[in-house]
Amino acid sequence: MAQHRKDTITPKLKKLATYSSGRFLSGFVSFFGWVLAIVPHCVFLVFVKSLGLLMYQLDNKNRYNDAKTNLDFIYGDTLTPEQKKEIIKRCYQNFAFVILESIRVTNIPYHKHQKRFEVIDEHYLLECLDSKGSAVLISGHFGYWEAMATFLPPRYRKCQMASLGRLTGIDSVDSLIISRREFQGVKFINKAGAFKHLLRLYSGGNALAGILTDQSMNKSEGIEVEFMGKKATHTPIASILSRRFGVGIVPVFIDFDESYSKFVVRFFPAIFAPHTQDSSADILQATQAQANITAHAIQTNPKSWFWFHRRWKEFYTDLY
Repeated sequence: MAQHRKDTITPKLKKLATYSSGRFLSGFVSFFGWVLAIVPHCVFLVFVKSLGLLMYQLDNKNRYNDAKTNLDFIYGDTLTPEQKKEIIKRCYQNFAFVILESIRVTNIPYHKHQKRFEVIDEHYLLECLDSKGSAVLISGHFGYWEAMATFLPPRYRKCQMASLGRLTGIDSVDSLIISRREFQGVKFINKAGAFKHLLRLYSGGNALAGILTDQSMNKSEGIEVEFMGKKATHTPIASILSRRFGVGIVPVFIDFDESYSKFVVRFFPAIFAPHTQDSSADILQATQAQANITAHAIQTNPKSWFWFHRRWKEFYTDLY
C-alpha cells in the first residue's frame, strides 16, 4: 500500500516541479525582457557582447571546432586563421543577440521595432501574393532570422501565416519558443510532422509560411544538392509546395549592422518549381536554386551565417 501511494505521488511531484520551474522561467524571461527593452541600446549591446564572450569561453569547443571545420572546408587557405577566428567569435555574438533580442522583442512596440528595418525588393513577394494569393518564404540561420516572425507578419495580414521550427522537448523552453514565434499572429508548426499541416494550410489559400532551409537533413528526408561547392542535403518541402500549388518560393535574408541596431531585409526573385512529367527533376531544380541563393547570401557576408551547424555531415562523414 505504501509503495502504491509513493508511486502515485512521485509523478504528481514531478509534474508540480515542472510546472513551477516553467512558471519561474517564464516570469524571469518576461522581467528580463522588459529590462532589456527599456535600457539604452549601448547597454543592451554590453549584454550581447558579454553573453557572446561567455558562450565563447564556456563552450566545450564542440561548436568552435565545428565552425572552424566548416570554414576550413569551404574557404581553405583563402581566409587566414585570424579571419576564421574572427568569424567564429562573431557567430557567438550573433547567437547571443538573437537570444536576447528574442527575449525582449515582445516588449518593444511595433511602431518602434519596424523603424529599425530597411526593406529592399519586397515587390518580389507582393507580386507572388497578388498573382497566386500564397507564397513560401525561405531563409536560413543568417543575420536576424527570427525577424521573419517578429517584423514581417504585420505587413501581410491578409495571409494565413505559419513559421516552422524545431522544439527542444523541454516544455518550459518550448513554450517560450512558441510564444515568441506566435506573438505577431503567426502559427508555429513543429518541423516534426510539419508537411501535413502545410498541405492543409496551402489547400485553404492565402498561405504564407516561413521556412529555414539551411540545415543538414538525413538522406532519407532531404535531397542532394550542391551547396557552396560541396555536396549536401536540402529540404525539398518548399519545392514540393511550389509544384503542388503553383506558388512562388521567395528567398529573404535579414542582415544586421555591426551594432545590431539596423537591419536590412532583402527579398530575391521568386523560384517556381517546374511542373513536368518528371517530378523528381522538377523538385531538384527548385531546391538547387534555393541552395544557390542561400550560398550567395552567405558568401556576401560570411560573418552573418550560423557556422556552427554540421551542414555537410551526410556526405562527408569524417569531417566532424
